[in-house]
Amino acid sequence: MTTGNATRILRAPGRLVVSPSDLSLAYPYGGTEVGKTRLVALSRVGAPFRVPCEGLGGESSDVLEPPALFVFSCFLRGWDDDAVERFFANNFVQGATSGHAVMREPGLRVGGASALGRAVSLLYVPDDPIHAPACLVYRGVPDWTDGAEVAWQRQEELGIPLAVECLRDGASKIVEVGRLADLTL
Repeated sequence: MTTGNATRILRAPGRLVVSPSDLSLAYPYGGTEVGKTRLVALSRVGAPFRVPCEGLGGESSDVLEPPALFVFSCFLRGWDDDAVERFFANNFVQGATSGHAVMREPGLRVGGASALGRAVSLLYVPDDPIHAPACLVYRGVPDWTDGAEVAWQRQEELGIPLAVECLRDGASKIVEVGRLADLTL
C-alpha cells in the first residue's frame, strides 16, 4: 500500500457513456455520452450471513458470502436528451416543437412488469482516468434514485439523480471497477 497523499484525494467527476462497444476506440468508445456526472457511487446491497453455533453459545462458526447485488448511482448534471431517451425509454417522447426530450408519466411502464427491456450497459469515465477508477456496469436497469428529486431552485443543481440496478449479463459479468485501461468489454 502506498503512503497517503492529501493531494491525491479526489471528488472524481466524470462522464457517463451508454452502450460502449470497444474500449480501444476514442471516447465515447462506440457508445453515447449522456452527460457529466458528480456524486458517483457503487453500493453493495446485502450483508454476509453469520451462522450461529449452539455449541459455542450462539457465537458464529461460519460466515456465508453475501449475494452479488450492486447499485450504481450518480447525479447527471443538466437535462441531457440522450440520457432521458436511454434511461427512461418507456416515458420518453420527443418534443413536437423543440425536438428535445420530454419525460411523461405514466408513460408505458406498468408496475410489477419486467424492466429488463430498459437494461443498458454503462461506463463511468472519470475526468482523471490515471488516478481515479472507472466503473463498467455490464447490464443494469436505470431509474430515479429512490427518494430523489429534480430540483428547480438556486441551492440545487438541475440534473437527473440516477440509480442503476446491476444485473448479470449473458457472460455472467456484473460490474468491473478499476483503471479504465484495465477494464474489458
